[in-house]
Amino acid sequence: MISSAGLSADASLFPDAVDVASARVSLVKVSRADLAGEAFLDERWDRTGLARDIRPLSALAPRGHMTGSGLVFIWHTAFCCSTLLARCLDKPGQNLALREPAALMGVASLYRTGRASEARSALAGIIGQMAAGLGQDPRVTIKPTNTVNNLLPECAELFAQSRHVLLSSSLKSFLISIAKKGEAGRAFARQMFTVFALDGHAIARTDQRQLMQMSDLQIAALVWHMQMETFRAALKRFGPECFVWLDGDAFVSRPAQALNALDEWAGLGLGASHARDTADGPLLTRNAKSPDEAFGAKTRLSQAGQIAAQLGPELDQIVNWSCGLFPGSNADGHLPVALTY
Repeated sequence: MISSAGLSADASLFPDAVDVASARVSLVKVSRADLAGEAFLDERWDRTGLARDIRPLSALAPRGHMTGSGLVFIWHTAFCCSTLLARCLDKPGQNLALREPAALMGVASLYRTGRASEARSALAGIIGQMAAGLGQDPRVTIKPTNTVNNLLPECAELFAQSRHVLLSSSLKSFLISIAKKGEAGRAFARQMFTVFALDGHAIARTDQRQLMQMSDLQIAALVWHMQMETFRAALKRFGPECFVWLDGDAFVSRPAQALNALDEWAGLGLGASHARDTADGPLLTRNAKSPDEAFGAKTRLSQAGQIAAQLGPELDQIVNWSCGLFPGSNADGHLPVALTY
């Protein structure tokens, strides 16, 4: 059993999950390879054989005064190559990239159930533990799942020197990705709407009967706009100094240039050779979520074209309709802090 005092001192302990009902955190003892090798650190991660300890959230105290220096977050709207981007930024001994840690989902739920003070303390401790990088990497990049985008303001405030990548695709690309996944994608869109509705978005106050009459792709369009609203609100609140926007489609079309520019902006210290070698290596030819599956930029573009053709005029109709509901939005998703390269 690990003592409470030793939790934040042992960098090899990774916050695995948060039990919201009991306000307890589960920690597992891991290696860097355990974390970097997993596509996702959520329920899809097999923790079999890992030593585990469960403690009150209050036992995971922040690591002193955390400024967030060397800490990068990748916030995203889903289906915009965020997993691939995070994989490309991982370099042993320099930057550890963590993809969709389940513990952050628990903290996001604490905020959404009105336990803000408890959630804020938990977030500081959990991120502090993750930022330790197992004691092997001076920099850590965290790519949360998009359903915890409500944590963006708190992370920017708690860790004033952290950097934040706002990653999205165009609304049309998002809808194509939803449609491509069939019934599972459409169900996911409705699920995301119910989650983001808890974050105070005005569109969530739409009459329930009217919402039920909307198609799945119409709901998906609302979800995309809600996420972009969260990004714009963060920019307005904190200013542009620690934020950069990147288009997922532009990233996969010019990966070496994008990686090099992001490396320099975030101060990750990966080097131009890392960007070049990564862009020319196997990561860009495999499915980032399922590495055994071949999948590259050309395949992605071809499949998108086929889905767009199947949707026909409906696609543009939904884009135009939804943009009318969000006057401050734009269908291409561009934000005024674009990464230039």
